[in-house]
Amino acid sequence: MSSDNRTEESSQIAGWYLTELIRCSLHGEVPGRKPEGCTWEQLWQLARWNHVESMAAPAIRRYPGELPHEPGNIWKQTLDETVYRRVRFDMEREQILTALADREIACLPLKGILVAGYYPEPGMRWMCDNDILYGYVEPDGAGGWKLRGTDAGEQDHWVQKAQEELVSVMTDLGYEVECLEGNHDSFHKKPFFNFEMHRRLVDAACGLAGYFENPWQKAVRNGDHEFGYHFSDEDEYLFLISHAWKHFHGSGCGIRTLADEYVVLKQKGEMDWDYIHRELVQLGVADFEESLRKTAVNVFSRAERPDEKDWDMVWYMLGCGTYGTFSNRIRLRMEEHGGSRKSYLAERFWIEEDRMREFYPFFYRHRALRAVLPVYRILKGICIHPGKLLQEWQEVNKYRVKDKEQE
Repeated sequence: MSSDNRTEESSQIAGWYLTELIRCSLHGEVPGRKPEGCTWEQLWQLARWNHVESMAAPAIRRYPGELPHEPGNIWKQTLDETVYRRVRFDMEREQILTALADREIACLPLKGILVAGYYPEPGMRWMCDNDILYGYVEPDGAGGWKLRGTDAGEQDHWVQKAQEELVSVMTDLGYEVECLEGNHDSFHKKPFFNFEMHRRLVDAACGLAGYFENPWQKAVRNGDHEFGYHFSDEDEYLFLISHAWKHFHGSGCGIRTLADEYVVLKQKGEMDWDYIHRELVQLGVADFEESLRKTAVNVFSRAERPDEKDWDMVWYMLGCGTYGTFSNRIRLRMEEHGGSRKSYLAERFWIEEDRMREFYPFFYRHRALRAVLPVYRILKGICIHPGKLLQEWQEVNKYRVKDKEQE
């Protein structure tokens, strides 16, 4: 057997055992002994690559054999750290939500904030940041909510005002502004607090943007709390699936997404699945959801057995790491353009008006200057992240040119 084959086999053994450790953690079971063919170091590095160390930690704690001293301590420490992070994040989030409510800004916590609470033990779900939808809202006349304003111009005014108030709140709480472009605003405070405050649920370039055009349409007020909102279980699930689809088809996503799917299904299995299926079809992600759900149940339940297709998805996701890879991102986008560099670069050079409005509002408002935008973007890229531009060019050049004039 060649060294490459041995390495691949060892990686698959480590991947299989890592999923088994997570499964045992989810069900409170004692795991079997580590199989031959992989090391504790391999397991740890693979878990770190996917940010699931704390998911496997409860099973490691119940491991039936004697663990080497260092691995045992590392796994236990990561669970303790994740619990600590979650408690601190919860405290920070309450301060932010209270301060925004005082300024009459509505908030709706999203994604990992909610999913972390569905795991059987505190601290199993690691989070890099907290995501919150925010804005000035009002009734939409159809039983839901919408951004304040009677037309796009008024809504833009209230969105900008909400952003200004948010920046004031966050800086008062000691946060640094990292980014105020795109569909969310990013803030950081030492030692590890990251908050992504969303003005929209998805960016304008995403194929799901039309469905989520009014991000507040299906929000539900939290009882008598005038500025606190949530989604129904069904609409929360639809957003989680949409978010997973975006990452999976953008640059890939790790095994944590699969574990999230399983715990959500286990926690909220009694949902209106007829409604969910109709909306999934409308979103165009029904096939993806079915594959994700089937694989999650087969891999992490105690009753089902994963088949070859399930394992193919597991191996791919384990290789992607938590947030996917740059190489995957370029490959997937090149495939969308039929492998044509000309088509791909044309899209990178000229951006659509919706994305311009979201990421470059100055150029969106000043039409006469739009011809300068491509040059501005190139110079900005060279100044801020030249290495990424070079890496992108190298990845693009891996694909065959299919433009007629170059065939």
